[in-house]
Amino acid sequence: MAEAAEVGVVTDAEGARIYRGSTPLTPQYREIESFDVSLDRREIVFSAKRDANFDVGLVSLDGSQVNWIPEEPADEVAPRWAPRGNKASFIVRNKAGDLIRTVHIPTAFQLIVDFPFGIVRGLAWDDAGERFAVSWETADASQRIETMKYDGVGRRIAVPPAIDLAVNVTPFGGGLMLRPESMVYNERLPLVIWVTNGQKNSWNDARGELMKDGGIAVLVLDGPPDATVMNAIAETAWIDPRRMFAVGATVPGTVSIVGDALVPAGFYRTTPEVISVHPSGVESLAAGWIRAQQ
Repeated sequence: MAEAAEVGVVTDAEGARIYRGSTPLTPQYREIESFDVSLDRREIVFSAKRDANFDVGLVSLDGSQVNWIPEEPADEVAPRWAPRGNKASFIVRNKAGDLIRTVHIPTAFQLIVDFPFGIVRGLAWDDAGERFAVSWETADASQRIETMKYDGVGRRIAVPPAIDLAVNVTPFGGGLMLRPESMVYNERLPLVIWVTNGQKNSWNDARGELMKDGGIAVLVLDGPPDATVMNAIAETAWIDPRRMFAVGATVPGTVSIVGDALVPAGFYRTTPEVISVHPSGVESLAAGWIRAQQ
């Protein structure tokens, strides 16, 4: 354990690298997200940003050339050794939902477990190194814990989500459309365009509060909608164009709730089409105000 305790990351203005004591084990990278040490293999698995994305690499405790696990055009983060030391798992941040990739290091054989339309928050192996527990969430359900074998077999819920909305989730315009599972024939629903900062697969308490009683649809986007998305909304028969709202961005044709640092906390400023509030209060104000309009 003393050897593992000697390993750490040193960061300065030039970047970051892994050291064992005073000995550098890696070149300098733009950033190192995390690392894990296997004393059995005398090897470190780590996630580093070499260019635009985080990639997973391996380096010996005694110093060696870094070996990179075949990379993806996405961030690979949170690498963890299995207790037996011959497998390592890490999270792949995928736009369609995160993946957990497990690599059998001696053979380079890889297995993937999919978490559709979701984001993984944590991964922990059992003592036998055969199963792991995963904490993850989706736009329609808060965090839950599932356990499974590292190949995805025997997957089951250990801790259910505290809130699970009764909604359908479908891709729409590069985002996710959340709408009630049950709708009356010819019903037209108000739509909320909820703009996130690259977190469309994440659970949001304020948005959940807005949707919990049904009767409203939410389109979750990573950024403001473009003309193509707005045209698709206009062509969707069950959306009521007279009752459209936006949260987090100003969107023409909606009442938009946006952040403005010049507005003091606890206050808001209104025009016919825009409600401005301190950035810390955008989501909570939006949820309460939009519910009050229904």
